[in-house]
Amino acid sequence: MLDEIFDVLIGEVAKLVPDVVWGAVFLITGALTAMIGVAMVLETTTLDGSVRLGGVLTAVGVLLTAGVLVAWYR
Repeated sequence: MLDEIFDVLIGEVAKLVPDVVWGAVFLITGALTAMIGVAMVLETTTLDGSVRLGGVLTAVGVLLTAGVLVAWYR
């Protein structure tokens, strides 16, 4: 019952927000994630994380950014 309520609620919110706004949110999120990941790989940040975590963040950020750009290109 609760999952159906969340499904309807999330579905209605997704219908209200245009696709361009979702793309912009994911583009900004991807760019920030990649930037934090690169800073962690280069060890120029004060965040307490490993180089491996920085690599994962960089990969996720690049994939988010590239996914949005490919979707907008189509």
